[in-house]
Amino acid sequence: MMLSDVDIEKAMEQGDIKIEPYDNALLGPCSIDLTLDSIFRIYSPGAPVDIKSDTPVDRDTKVVDTGEEPFMILPGQFILAQTRENISVSPKYAALLEGRSSVARLGIIVHAAGLVNPGTGIDRPSRLTLEVFCENLSPVLLYPGMKIVQIMFVPLSSPAKTVYDKRKKSRYVGQQRPDVR
Repeated sequence: MMLSDVDIEKAMEQGDIKIEPYDNALLGPCSIDLTLDSIFRIYSPGAPVDIKSDTPVDRDTKVVDTGEEPFMILPGQFILAQTRENISVSPKYAALLEGRSSVARLGIIVHAAGLVNPGTGIDRPSRLTLEVFCENLSPVLLYPGMKIVQIMFVPLSSPAKTVYDKRKKSRYVGQQRPDVR
């Protein structure tokens, strides 16, 4: 079962879901649109990435902040981006992220690891990292503030005992920029 707009608003009033900044105009029938921030992690060609190596996997990347200027993603380019909003989800809920069809129709595939675990952002609300790939044969301009993904909320059968922000192996607690690890 997924929360409707009515239930999303109730959960926000009760503090179980927090989105900052929040714009009520972005609330849909069963989701909230999230917007693109101006910070991007760009990958450059380099040595093979070996996840078992001690070499940092982000060695051939750089972080750029475009301010309010658009970022031009090139055909075949993969980048990390993030939401402008900070998110917090109580142990009562999980959230699902989906790319918006209007963005996909431009040849931009946005994957956001799909799942926001219960208890994400309860210590410190965090931005969500987005994996973005350009399938278009032409460059596409990505504008800070544009609607990029939608978040949907799913009630759990009981509150999670193990919450994301309290788990020792959770890597991205309180994340404020799109890091690789």
